[in-house]
Amino acid sequence: MRGYDTRVVVSPQKETSMAQGDVMVVNTESRYAAPEEAAERVKTAFEVPGADIAFKKVDSTLRGNVRVEVEAALDAVGADLVLVAPAFPINGRLTACGFHLVNGKLVTDTSAGKDAERPPASDALPAFFAESDYVTEHLGVETVARGSAAVRRALESIQSDDAPVIVTCDALTDDHLAAVAAAGADLPDRCLYVGSGGLARHVHVPGLASGAGVDVDETRPVVGVAGSVAPETLVQIDEITQKRRRQLDLEMAVTEPSAAGADLASRGVEAVDDYGGVVLHSAENRGDVDRTLAAGERAGVDGSMVRRRVTDALATAAGELVHDDQPANLFLTGGATAITILNQLDAHALRMAGDAIEPGIPLASVVGGVADGAAVITKAGGFGDEQAIIKSLARIGFADE
Repeated sequence: MRGYDTRVVVSPQKETSMAQGDVMVVNTESRYAAPEEAAERVKTAFEVPGADIAFKKVDSTLRGNVRVEVEAALDAVGADLVLVAPAFPINGRLTACGFHLVNGKLVTDTSAGKDAERPPASDALPAFFAESDYVTEHLGVETVARGSAAVRRALESIQSDDAPVIVTCDALTDDHLAAVAAAGADLPDRCLYVGSGGLARHVHVPGLASGAGVDVDETRPVVGVAGSVAPETLVQIDEITQKRRRQLDLEMAVTEPSAAGADLASRGVEAVDDYGGVVLHSAENRGDVDRTLAAGERAGVDGSMVRRRVTDALATAAGELVHDDQPANLFLTGGATAITILNQLDAHALRMAGDAIEPGIPLASVVGGVADGAAVITKAGGFGDEQAIIKSLARIGFADE
């Protein structure tokens, strides 16, 4: 939804009064919640009077409570049709013949498919809704490739006067997603869009776009935090000069997350003083991840709690480096990492700039809290080429050598 004044509410507990704009996005923190809790959070998030467009974002690798959240959104919005298109082609997420692929592999065969808490339920998109009480149909590539008029005709033939219909969609290109979005906009009945950032880019918002760019103050220090251990992020971290990054003591984080965070902050402040910024990170390679999980087993801490403690330690360190006397620009990668740190800094919302380092890696500014007004770039762990973090840091004033 480029060009619009878009505000992202950092967590469901935050007030929405500081997030008024053309588009309001609410982070429900529901990917790893129990299904019933996830559904309730989604219903609450959609209780926004006067919204012309309803969009339910899902993970582009289909992790989380996909079906229950989509159904909760549908119940809250009262739409007549649901268009489900999670593809994000420019980032390697495609849906073909109903199967969802990540970089050419079935999603269940990727690192996302091995998610310890909420992996994708299937590699077949229609299968996510097999247990739904709603009628489910699928639009194949032979339809979406023919453009929005063909998609609209197909949707008109699918629609029912009796009950909403959930329609899953193939998409191999941005043009396919544009056709799905345009067809939904042309229908007289209300449509609920469901997708990732790929589909969101093509959904038209009524009225004039009023968004403005973010003015990046490059005199501020920069604090980057990489909590993701996705293979893409590990490669990106390796590209950063060693002296400009500091690694968390992972074994300490397993048993003493606060102490590990304080230790990391004390080492990070040296880099900020010497170079104007620092990247704090958890793992350097897959071996670090395995050793950390093994340390958790020895300490009687399960994998889920290990991940939370590592995230908390990173947030503690970021909180000590970013404060009223030293507001810093931020780079955050890993969804849980970003949200935990923004909450640590008491941020209320993000104002999106309509600008991106790469598709799916947006530039924004912080609204509220100790980092109010700071530039922030967020990146999903699995997004970006090997230079993505370096390019992001340079954009907010921390160019590597």
